[in-house]
Amino acid sequence: MRDIPPDDIKLTLPNSLTIKNVLASLEAILDHMDSNSTAILDIAEGAQVDLSFVQLIVAARIRAEARAGRVLLARPAGGDLYDVLKRGGFLDDMTPDDAQFWLHQEKS
Repeated sequence: MRDIPPDDIKLTLPNSLTIKNVLASLEAILDHMDSNSTAILDIAEGAQVDLSFVQLIVAARIRAEARAGRVLLARPAGGDLYDVLKRGGFLDDMTPDDAQFWLHQEKS
């Protein structure tokens, strides 16, 4: 089970998480990370997602770790997000940390 502090606020992202609005997503995530040590990203199951958003999340995780923070997903990757991860090879040979992050699988 993931350890999510109860006082951290989720950032609910829009339903379109594509290159068309990646700048707005970036700004929202960075603003949230500036005021929260843990950024809990709430991505709707039916959200449109493309590779630019996955790259943004990977970069956000690196930034958070460099600042002793963290980024979490409110729920396991599903829908378009899962499909993009699969097509992009992100689910192949995942580290335990990546499996925990993307799919909420326990570390082994």
